[in-house]
Amino acid sequence: MEFTEFYLAVAGAATALLIAYIALLHMAARFLGKPETAAYANVELQQLFISVIIFVAAFGALQFADMASSSMGITKPGETTIDASIGFLQLVIQQGVTPAYIDLVSLDVKLSFWNALQGRHGPTVWNFIFKQVIGLEPVISVVRILTFTLTAFLGTLCAQVIIFYLITALGPIILASGVLVRFFPSTRDAGVYLIIFAIAFLTFFPFLFALNAHILEEMSQAHYGESYDPYISMPHDMFVADLAWSPRWIAQLFSFFPFVSFFSFIALSPFFEGIASLSLPALILPAISMSMTISFINAVTKFVTGKG
Repeated sequence: MEFTEFYLAVAGAATALLIAYIALLHMAARFLGKPETAAYANVELQQLFISVIIFVAAFGALQFADMASSSMGITKPGETTIDASIGFLQLVIQQGVTPAYIDLVSLDVKLSFWNALQGRHGPTVWNFIFKQVIGLEPVISVVRILTFTLTAFLGTLCAQVIIFYLITALGPIILASGVLVRFFPSTRDAGVYLIIFAIAFLTFFPFLFALNAHILEEMSQAHYGESYDPYISMPHDMFVADLAWSPRWIAQLFSFFPFVSFFSFIALSPFFEGIASLSLPALILPAISMSMTISFINAVTKFVTGKG
């Protein structure tokens, strides 16, 4: 079932439930002959009209967010802001975090192999063991820290994708629940909060995500002249990828150059730049979007309820 159909189905069910409740109140008032019950039913009938207006306004907000995103070029024709946000996060996971993680794990294996190479020098009785390639322990430690960082990025990105799926599934239900809760006088403020919460996460929050993806795409086009790529794969021969399987004399040749580890740190700079770039969609931009959404919910709730 499409999102719009699901929303309309939930809205229709909630409205039908409210109509049935008001009808029962009117019948009870006529049967019991209590005018106060009839007055209460008339008041709730007015609240029903307000609830219908809320449903229409929420549906209009959903359509307006999609139309605004499409007209600004943020989303493709026929694509919602939630779909665009999920697509952007999946792009970062599939073309950013996953290739970088595979490269770092492969690099960790190769460096560990080099670090395990040992040799002997001198007569058998007085010989001593030394490493064929020296100074790799710090580099291996840094590579493993970067790998752990990418693991954390993957977890946050997957959590964001799950949040959008939950918004798609639960957003209309939360909105309908808010309308039902707002229908009763004692829980009216809580209902207003649920309504604004649902509208914010159905429209404002995904719009910010799609806008962030559009900004990154425009920046990439302006600076590099190509589409946004969250991670550029490292050359296959970086760190002399086949050195681990080369003849032994090549590994021994490296043992005469203590500064090899220094150049290894320099060669890690693309990974640092890649992780810095991935931190934008994985940490910084979601934090900004979430903070703005929560501020929007609090401000609008205080404005509607007249409290605060």
